[in-house]
Amino acid sequence: MLSWYINIEMMKTIMKVIAAMFFVNFAVAQGAVGDIQGQIFEDPDTEKPAIFAKVWVERGATKFGADTDENGRFKINSIPTGMYVLKVNYLSDTISQTIYAKVVADGIENLGRINFKDKVMEIEGFDKIGYYQDPLISFDFGQERINSLDIAQSAVRSDMKALISSRNSDIKIDDNGQMMIRGSRGNNLVSYIDGVKMDEVKSIPSAAIGAITIYSSAIPAKYGDTTGGVIIIETKSYYDLWRAAKIKRSAEKLK
Repeated sequence: MLSWYINIEMMKTIMKVIAAMFFVNFAVAQGAVGDIQGQIFEDPDTEKPAIFAKVWVERGATKFGADTDENGRFKINSIPTGMYVLKVNYLSDTISQTIYAKVVADGIENLGRINFKDKVMEIEGFDKIGYYQDPLISFDFGQERINSLDIAQSAVRSDMKALISSRNSDIKIDDNGQMMIRGSRGNNLVSYIDGVKMDEVKSIPSAAIGAITIYSSAIPAKYGDTTGGVIIIETKSYYDLWRAAKIKRSAEKLK
């Protein structure tokens, strides 16, 4: 009788774990995710690819990774948005430089060529760091991105709706304060904050926003059958804040 009761309790525990894993994976799938890709070579003086190297990024205890192919290329899919440090292991050795990659909603962060053993002149007290920079021009039709620098320099950064409408002529604000894309009704516009769907565009301190992505047309299928457009707001991650502090400290050392 006791063993039967223990087995029932174990089954309940297992079912709870499976359910929790399902909902976590579902939340990631429905949230804002992007990809990282690039090509790794052994060093800058050769065109020899670093084949079958392990490449990954970490978010807490969760790893998102891939192996390079015979040409040294890799692609890590479905990574939650945010700033990451790329980690590489090749022939039981780790990459010497620090490479940052910023994952944006529905985007592909192309790191280009990465030299596993890069020849960099080292200065005492400074780290070797590769930084990500948002592209000045987006070639995705119907998509527009507002990065943190644009937000910081905007005169209306304290008003979320005014900030978004000031960057896109397709977006208007009606007399009731509702946002409309190309004349569609306000309730047809969908907004997300860090992958969580919201009923309306929420007000967030501009200093906490990492980027805003606006879909006025060519909306990805994963956002449903909305016809009014999609607004995706990504808040700054730990790495965004850490990187800003590191840049500030480096600038102070140069004074």
